[in-house]
Amino acid sequence: MNLYETVYVVRQDIRPEDLKPIEEKFENLLRLKKSSIEYKENWGLRSLAYKISNNKKGYYYFLVHNSDPEAIIELERNFKINEDVIRFLTTKASKVPTEPTPIMKAKIDKENSERAVPEIDLKEKDAN
Repeated sequence: MNLYETVYVVRQDIRPEDLKPIEEKFENLLRLKKSSIEYKENWGLRSLAYKISNNKKGYYYFLVHNSDPEAIIELERNFKINEDVIRFLTTKASKVPTEPTPIMKAKIDKENSERAVPEIDLKEKDAN
């Protein structure tokens, strides 16, 4: 078995409640082929670099898994026949990530900054 990274993009007009079954379908396919998922991230809805089949955005998913080459062939075959997947890429990986990817870090930082309560300078308020 080899370590692989797979990124796939699901089209933007999928309802949010239909995304989880799509994600689980591909994960279960890997498990059926005796692969083990070592790490995964859901990068969420992101803009594409260019339009793909009239889609300007897509839901990005990232998987790191130990798989046989036959499992990769089957996974990519399923990506090709699934109308919801607009792009995918699988490459060999050297190691399992120990911390979130830069894309995930940026997403987490953005969410945290949106939730943060702005600080109020009490000295300025008292002076007025």
